[in-house]
Amino acid sequence: MEVIIRAVQINDAKAIHRICTQDAVLQYMVFLPSMRLDAMENRLSNLGNNQFEFVAEFNGNVVGFVGLTQGQGRRSHSGDIFIGVDSQYHKKGIGKALLTKILDLADNWLMLERVELGVLVTNPGAQALYEKFGFTIEGKKKGSLKAQGRFIDEIMMSRLRPNGLLLNTSPL
Repeated sequence: MEVIIRAVQINDAKAIHRICTQDAVLQYMVFLPSMRLDAMENRLSNLGNNQFEFVAEFNGNVVGFVGLTQGQGRRSHSGDIFIGVDSQYHKKGIGKALLTKILDLADNWLMLERVELGVLVTNPGAQALYEKFGFTIEGKKKGSLKAQGRFIDEIMMSRLRPNGLLLNTSPL
């Protein structure tokens, strides 16, 4: 399966919107089912200098996306990532390809020491993927998100850059 990972473009908004609103994806995202296409177009049109996004293409179709927001000021050594994959392409290596790309950016271009993400407790498959990339659990946000009439806990995970400065810090 030949997957192309490339920088996001504004005309990818429709495909990303389609992915985010799939029932099998929406349940793990922070978006609401009523998210409008124009909101996605506006978000992509107004990415900041500290926001980096890529999409995965397979056979000319966008089948996944990943993004990283680099912290500002005293948090400029860290970034927060998010990812989404078309439900028809789960467990086919798309998430792995997207994470590989965004972590290369974080490690080798932005030289971030720390990358963070949140994953819902209802998504153990994603958690297992993140652990394969060196993410570890730091804690849990109780009732972090609402979905389908209930509150869902969010597991907070982070990954320190291999051979990075933070790996050599001593406790206070």
